[in-house]
Amino acid sequence: MENSREPPPPTDEDSDGDDLFSSPTTDAIDNNEEVERVSVDKKDNKDDSAKALTEDKLSPDSGCESATVDSLIGDSEVKSVPVPSKEPQESICPSSLPADALKGDETAPGSSIKLPEKAQTGKDEEVGDEFASVIEILVSDPKKIGDGMNAYVVYKVTTRTNVKIFRSCEMTVTRRFSDFLGLHERLVESYQCRGKVVPQPPEKSVLGMTKVKMTKDETGSLDFVEKRRAALERFLNRIAQHPDLRGDRYFIDFLEVDGDLPKSSATSALSSAGIARLFGKVGDSINKIAFTLSEPDQWFEDKQEQIDGLDHELKQLHASLETLVVHRRELSQNIGQFAKSIAVLGSVEENMALSKALSALADIETKVEQLTADQADADFFVLSELVKDYINLIQSVKDTLNERMKMYRLWKDSEATLAKKHEAKAKLEQQRKLDKVDLAEQEIQEWEQRVAKSQEGFEEISKTIRKELAHFERQKVRDFKATIVNYLQTMMNNQQQLATYWESFIPEAKQIV
Repeated sequence: MENSREPPPPTDEDSDGDDLFSSPTTDAIDNNEEVERVSVDKKDNKDDSAKALTEDKLSPDSGCESATVDSLIGDSEVKSVPVPSKEPQESICPSSLPADALKGDETAPGSSIKLPEKAQTGKDEEVGDEFASVIEILVSDPKKIGDGMNAYVVYKVTTRTNVKIFRSCEMTVTRRFSDFLGLHERLVESYQCRGKVVPQPPEKSVLGMTKVKMTKDETGSLDFVEKRRAALERFLNRIAQHPDLRGDRYFIDFLEVDGDLPKSSATSALSSAGIARLFGKVGDSINKIAFTLSEPDQWFEDKQEQIDGLDHELKQLHASLETLVVHRRELSQNIGQFAKSIAVLGSVEENMALSKALSALADIETKVEQLTADQADADFFVLSELVKDYINLIQSVKDTLNERMKMYRLWKDSEATLAKKHEAKAKLEQQRKLDKVDLAEQEIQEWEQRVAKSQEGFEEISKTIRKELAHFERQKVRDFKATIVNYLQTMMNNQQQLATYWESFIPEAKQIV
């Protein structure tokens, strides 16, 4: 009769579901499966009953799935449903998603994506819940379609996930660059005004794409295409790591629906939408200069200074890394020329021992040339691109903070208008124009509602941005930690390989007589 026992009331821990960065719906499991597990062992009755209560709240029959997706798209109030975070949930499709992909700091087989490290104890358990469900996205196989200026590049986007809102555990679609821009545009329209930080896609490059379109030799444009492919992959995975953005209906369709998507207005700089965006940015800049408002919250003022400083330092670091990459590649080319010269010298040398040693040295230098080129690629793709990503992310943070100040300006403008309405009403009362007093009173009530609504909107977006910035800081630490460890390991391996090369040359040098 255990199954008929009523579940205990939810505890404080169960009801603590206000963290906007938890992803409750994706971790839900089916009611029927839970009922079967309740009857297995009487000893675990209490825990199973608590799980059953959670399942009642999260089962698909209760409309939780649609509420999650629709609430992210529609109403500005995003509510989280509490779920227990201490016990791991079953994978929806364990056969399709390798177990390695579910670990915190592991790389799934055949994947270039390193999943963020999951926190273990204390307050970090909340942070770890962000990654209880996995969405792993790979962008691969860039392919040129067409010839001339009408040519474009398509990419294969493969998604592997255990999140239940997706129709399958593994999906593959083809997308072109304009589709990625369209995805970003829709996410910005839906979420940035609500205080969400939307990752940015790679920048458009007229020069790079013109080279891809006009050249018949694909090797000449391979570097540009590979750079863009890697940036697009990071863009999608950053969206997938955000528990609010990952549930967006358009993002899900982007990963699931293999077909044409609505064309983005961001693809053409001379389109009407592009011109409107340009004027919008100019208007925002003028408003910042003409209507300077003092920051009402010291925390946000300090955070703004911190972000500006981080932006400046990252741009300095990125410039240094670009210079390092250029010099390392030049060094690789010079080492290759040196190896060829040594090889020619060895071929004309009459002393056999010296000739053999010079030939061996040329072989070593050729290997060193490749090793230096590999290190230059690591400088660029591992470290430099991460820094550039965060420069773009910081711009997204600034755009979100600007939305907050727009809301604050709207609030203060409404208050100023309300004050004028009160003054106008007082004048009408002094002039005894009673027929107009009632109308003035109605206008005052309308503006009081506007003031209250704008104040509520400002407080809500401020609360959301605080959580977004906390999420940004946690993700920044994870990304830089994983990247620096990877970069240092690559450098150590290259240096060890270099030492091995020179150690193998020592016997050849000693045999010179």
